[in-house]
Amino acid sequence: QNHYLTVNSLRLKQKDFKNPFLIFGKSQKQPMEMDSGNNEDLYQIAVLIDQLKHDDPQLRVNASKNLVQIAKALGPERTRDELIPFLTESTDDEDEVLHAIAEKLGELVPCMGGEKYVHVLLDPLEILTAVEESAVREAAVKSIERVLQVMPGEDLYQYFVPLITRLTSKGWFTSRISAAALFHQCYPRLDSSTKKEFRTMFLKLCADDTPMVRRMAAMHMGELVKEVPPTEVLAEFMTAFDSLASDDQDSVRIQVIPVCVSLCQTQPKDVQVQKVLPVVLRVASDASWRVRWSLARLLPSICAALGPEITNDSLSGSFEALLSDPEAEVRSAVSSNIPPVCMLLQKSTVVSRILPIVQRLVSDASEHVRASVAAVVNELASVLGREDTVDLLLPLLLALLRDETSEVRLNIIANLDALNRVIGVELLSQSLLPAIVDLAEDAKWRVRLAVIVHIPKLAEHLGGQFFSEKLNALCLTWLADDVHAVRKAAAENLQKLSMQFGEQWCRQQILPRLERMHSHTNYLQRMTALYGAQVLVTCLSRETLESSVLSFVLNMVGDAVPNVRFTVARTLQLMAKAANISSDEVNESLATLAADSDRDVRYFANKAIKDIQEG
Repeated sequence: QNHYLTVNSLRLKQKDFKNPFLIFGKSQKQPMEMDSGNNEDLYQIAVLIDQLKHDDPQLRVNASKNLVQIAKALGPERTRDELIPFLTESTDDEDEVLHAIAEKLGELVPCMGGEKYVHVLLDPLEILTAVEESAVREAAVKSIERVLQVMPGEDLYQYFVPLITRLTSKGWFTSRISAAALFHQCYPRLDSSTKKEFRTMFLKLCADDTPMVRRMAAMHMGELVKEVPPTEVLAEFMTAFDSLASDDQDSVRIQVIPVCVSLCQTQPKDVQVQKVLPVVLRVASDASWRVRWSLARLLPSICAALGPEITNDSLSGSFEALLSDPEAEVRSAVSSNIPPVCMLLQKSTVVSRILPIVQRLVSDASEHVRASVAAVVNELASVLGREDTVDLLLPLLLALLRDETSEVRLNIIANLDALNRVIGVELLSQSLLPAIVDLAEDAKWRVRLAVIVHIPKLAEHLGGQFFSEKLNALCLTWLADDVHAVRKAAAENLQKLSMQFGEQWCRQQILPRLERMHSHTNYLQRMTALYGAQVLVTCLSRETLESSVLSFVLNMVGDAVPNVRFTVARTLQLMAKAANISSDEVNESLATLAADSDRDVRYFANKAIKDIQEG
C-alpha cells in the first residue's frame, strides 16, 4: 500500500481509540508529545487529516491551516516521511488551499526534528513558487525564508543553491519571479564563487523578457546591493540599474527608486553624482504619474542619502516640480514630505522658491493635498525661525484653519506643538485661538469630538492660567453638548486636564460646574455630572471627593430617571474602590438602590455592595 497518509480511507470508530495511534494509519510510531488518553484531541486531528482530501475546498482550507497541529500529532519522522510527501502531491488544488499550505509550511520548521531536516520542506515549496496566483507564491517565498533562517551552511549548497538555479532557469516566468525574491536571503553565507554565480543569475533576471520578472528583480536589487561590496556593485550592477530605470514598463521603473536609496547609502559620493543622481532626475520628470508619486514618497530618504549639498544644487528644482505636479496624488505625496526636504535646503531657497508653491497648495483644488499640507506645515516653523514664521507661515495656517474641510482644520490643531516651540504661547493664542474656538463649535459633532481629543495637548502648551481664561469655558460647554459621544469625551478630558493642572485647579474650575449640572432639568446633564465624578475619582484626594463630590452624588439617589440612579450606584462603587470612601450614608444609599423598582438599578446597586464588602 501507499506509505502516504491514506486519509480518504480513514474510518473513525470508537474501537479505534483503544489504540489511538491507529488513527494515523500506523501503530508502530508514536505521535509527538500527545496524551494518548485524550480521545477528543485524537479525534479532532483525525478529522483534520481526513479533511485534507475532502471534496469540499473549504474543508481542505481548514485542514491546511491546521498543518502544525497535524504535524505535532504525527511526530517529526512521520511528518517528514508521510505528511510532506503527501502535501507535495497535493499542490494541484484551489488557490485558497495552496495559499494556506504555503503559509503553514514555514511554520512546520520546528516540527521537522531538527535543522538538518528542514530541507524536506523545500520540495513542496518549490512547486508552490511556480503557481500563477501571486499570493501563493509570496507566501511560499516567505516560508522558504523561514527555512533558510535555520538551515545549516552545508545544506545551503546541497539544497538551496540548486533550488535557485532551477527556479532561475525554468521556462515559466512565475518560477523566475519567485527566484528574484530569494537571492539576498542567504547571500552573505555563501562562498565567493557561489556569490558570483548568484550575481550572474540575478542580473540575468534583471534583463528577463517578462516585465513581471524584471519588476521583481528591481524590487529586490536594493536589498542585494547592500550585501555586495561597492566595487563589485559598480562593476556589475550599474548597467542593469540604468536599464531598469529606462524600462518601458512603469511598474518596473517604480521599483528602481528604493534602489537609488540603497546605492546612495553604499556608494561613494562620486558614484552617487555620476550614476545615481541622473536616474533620480530622470524619474522626477517621468511620463508616468505613478513613478513620480513613488519618488515623491521616498524623496526625503533620497535627499538625506545624497546630502544637503547635492539636494540644494540638483534636487531643489525637482522638488519644486513635484510640488507643482499636474496630478493631485503626486502633490499630496510630496506635500507630506515638505519639512524633511526643506530642512536640507538653504533657508533662502525655502523662502523664495518653496513657500510660494506651498501658498498655492493651501488653496489647492484637492482636499487631500490641502490635508497633507496641513498635517506638516507647522513643522516649517523650525526651518523659518520666529520672525519669518510670523510673517510668512501664520497667514497660511489661518487660511487652512478656515478651510471648508474639517480634516484640514484638524490637522493644523493636531501639530500645534511644533509651532508653539518657535513662536511661543502668547503669539500662538493671539493668532490661532479664535480659529480653534470656531472649530470647536462646528456644526458637525465629529469635528467637535476631534477637537476635544487635542485639547489636553493644547492645554499643555498654554498652561493652567491661560487655559482657564481662554478655553476652560469651552470645555465645560461641551459637557452640555447634544451628542452623547461629545459629552462623554468632554468628561474624560476633565481627568486629563486635572492631572495636568492639579487638584486645586480642578476644585476651582471643574467641580462647581459639575455640582450645578447634577440638578439640571435635563437628565442627560445629570448623567454627565456623574461621568465627570467617575473620571475624577483617580486624580482627586479622598478629602476633596468627600467634601465636594460625594454630596451631589448622594443627592441623586432619588432621581426620577432609572439610568441616573444606576449610574449613581456605579459612581459610588468606583469612589469606594479607588478612594476607600465608605460611610453609613453611602451604605444606606446603596441599600435604597438595591430595593429599587427598576431591575437594572437593583443589579448595579447589589454589584456595588458586593464589591465594597469584598474590597
